[in-house]
Order: sequence, then structure tokens, then C-alpha cells
Amino acid sequence: MNLEIEGNVININSPVVTITDVEKLLQILRSKETEPQIILNIKSFSLPSSIIGELLRLNDKGVAVLINVYDSTLFELLEALKLTNKFKIRKV
Repeated sequence: MNLEIEGNVININSPVVTITDVEKLLQILRSKETEPQIILNIKSFSLPSSIIGELLRLNDKGVAVLINVYDSTLFELLEALKLTNKFKIRKV
């Protein structure tokens, strides 16, 4: 997994594949829970359910989650899960 972090912006530049990748991303997201907003730029075709669950938890705690998705299949999945409005998801 290739990540870049700049303040509250997290760029996911490759697939989140291994358990270690998921744990690392979860740790990063949890470290941002005091931020008013988190921006995710996802240039991958997948997003594990545990990451989606963590994003929902952060959203419930009042953190605004904005997601820019570069892959059509991932965008369609998030749309089918009815998360586009909750996370302010847009296709880039």
C-alpha cells in the first residue's frame, strides 16, 4: 500500500491488500479523529469493509469525511451502499 499524508488529507495511491495495510490505515484514521474534516483521495479499486466501518464511526463522532474516488467500480460500490451523501463522495 502506498500512502501519502498531508495534514488531514490522506492519499491512498495503491490497493489496501494485506491485514498490515488495513491496520496501518485504521491507525492513521484513528489518529485523525480530532480533526473536523478528513479528506481521502482513493486511487485504488478497493476499500476494505473495516475501513468503511471506521469512517462511519468517525462520521458518527462528528468528523466530516470527504472522499474523492478515482475508480468507477469503487464509486459504484460506495453509491450502492448509499454512502455518497454521508461521506460526500465524488468521482474524480
